[in-house]
Amino acid sequence: MVSALGSVCSKVNWPILINKGVKEMSEMTTSIALYGEIDEFDTNKWIEFYRISKELSRNFSFESNYIGLNGEEFKSGKVLTIKRTEKRLLKSLTEGHDLFSMALISLPENFTQAAFDYNFYLGREKNEENDKQSKIILTISSQEFKRINIASIIPALKEFIEFKEGEIFELSRYEVPLFYASKINEMKDYESLKIVSIF
Repeated sequence: MVSALGSVCSKVNWPILINKGVKEMSEMTTSIALYGEIDEFDTNKWIEFYRISKELSRNFSFESNYIGLNGEEFKSGKVLTIKRTEKRLLKSLTEGHDLFSMALISLPENFTQAAFDYNFYLGREKNEENDKQSKIILTISSQEFKRINIASIIPALKEFIEFKEGEIFELSRYEVPLFYASKINEMKDYESLKIVSIF
């Protein structure tokens, strides 16, 4: 098992928060999306990504408590609690089983829909469609996004993808930023979309 969390964190100069403030859920979110290629067979990278994602969410004071997985041994499509899934996940990856996507999510106790109610979402997905790129996407409220050090976060996320291009965008959580990053619909279909930067 690779213990890359320390080495990656040292590169990004934690903590990543510029200042601390009161956290409130707002409709508008801001996302950092990185597009490129992901090797789904590199299980060590999945383990590293899992650990760095947990560390990053803690630095936002939104500890990840749920996880979404799709892979050889995870096919339900359901959002699972990290507490009950972590040992099974790490065992599966250590044994070399394939994983296609992983998303760590921070959800409040009284959430009704995981797709809308999250405080923090960080996902890594191997795209199985030839015409679309794989991606990593970090989504938090636009209010919280103002507090982060982008210059530290982007290089850290690039460790987990063969990077080709990226963007930062704002979108209502009810229009589902993950759908936009997955290029499911055309840009004109998103009423609240604002492209902040392309890199």
